[in-house]
Amino acid sequence: MLYQDDFTNPSTGWEAVTFDNYFIGYHEPEWYHIEIRSANSKAVVSEPERRSVADATIELQVFTNSAKTATEGDFRYGLVFRRSGDQYYAFTISPRTKKWEVLKSSPNGLEILQEGVEESIHDLDVDDLLRVDAQGSNFLFHINDRLVGQVTDSDYTSGEVGLYAQSFDSPTTHIHFNTFTIRDLTLSLMCSINEGGTVNVRSGPSKTYPQIAVLSSGDTVKALGKSPNQWIQIVVEGSNEPGWVSYSEGYMSCTPSVDLFPIVSP
Repeated sequence: MLYQDDFTNPSTGWEAVTFDNYFIGYHEPEWYHIEIRSANSKAVVSEPERRSVADATIELQVFTNSAKTATEGDFRYGLVFRRSGDQYYAFTISPRTKKWEVLKSSPNGLEILQEGVEESIHDLDVDDLLRVDAQGSNFLFHINDRLVGQVTDSDYTSGEVGLYAQSFDSPTTHIHFNTFTIRDLTLSLMCSINEGGTVNVRSGPSKTYPQIAVLSSGDTVKALGKSPNQWIQIVVEGSNEPGWVSYSEGYMSCTPSVDLFPIVSP
């Protein structure tokens, strides 16, 4: 754990400001909030220490307060990372459209790097968990523990992390930020056996090692990493020792892509 704030203590120093169309600050008893009181506006708030973060896992619990949000209109909110002024990436959701977006901000404006629809995004007043795994130029995006996107972009290598809110045609948008966490990069690696496939699990990363198990079509396993010769180390159910499977035979699909797996030794 590099940093965590549940926003129950205002002395942790997040920005607290009020303008004509913004209200940003702590909200007792246990939230930090951004309220935007006009359409077509946005707010970006950096973590108080403004530390520069490169490779990390960043998580945010967040929801919309329906009692203080207009019943009509759309908006989006989430987290920012690798920020330097107007340059940053953002991962946002909209509970009304169930849409998520990966944004890239520059002095020229906002660009959508990837977008999609995720039905697990909750309705107003219910927390969603957003997660970004940033590793070099590769970024993985999760909503409620489900991997939804993967983006590669090398322009911003490190920077501040923080919070994001933007209104479109909603005249009042009120977002409650619940818990914000920065920790050492932790990738969730999963592999599944494709339809019609069978894969032998061996005790080491080559066919010279003895077979210890067999995976069949539909099986899903947790991966630990890969060897330089494209064997994947996996958790074997019922065993204290990991196993190895060959990825080169094409019977497996993994998330994230195998090129993002860390190198591990036998």
